[in-house]
Amino acid sequence: MNTLSRALTARIFSNPASYDALRRHWSGLVNSDACHTLAAEHHLLYSVLLGRDWRRGFTPITNPRRLAQNGFGGWSLWFALARLHSPWHNAHLLAPFDGLVTTDMLAQVRALLPNPNPNHYQPADFAPSRYPFDAYAVVPALVRASPEPGSD
Repeated sequence: MNTLSRALTARIFSNPASYDALRRHWSGLVNSDACHTLAAEHHLLYSVLLGRDWRRGFTPITNPRRLAQNGFGGWSLWFALARLHSPWHNAHLLAPFDGLVTTDMLAQVRALLPNPNPNHYQPADFAPSRYPFDAYAVVPALVRASPEPGSD
């Protein structure tokens, strides 16, 4: 699954107003001087919270010289995913969101994201705009528990 349905995305937020508040806050953040404090993992988290295909923000390394110097192992995708899955980075991940994203929301995001091991992949596995893994590892229980559109 490469994007989340609205039903799954809505389960992350306590109410629709918090979703809108997050979007407004992020817009102000990326258009201010504070945008330089944001790291790849912050952009990744924001994309996941909106249910977007977060992989589109990471371009696979194809430069042969960089690959020869272990550029693939240093690809920011691996670091961003590792930080997002690590509870040691909670404060760092949540800081730019000023309380709009909680640790409970972060736990839900972690359950949805794959945690691929970079040692299991080679640069050739990442053909242009193709990834060897889905953007979301949706748990079947979450999908079944989501209300069907129009069932209100």
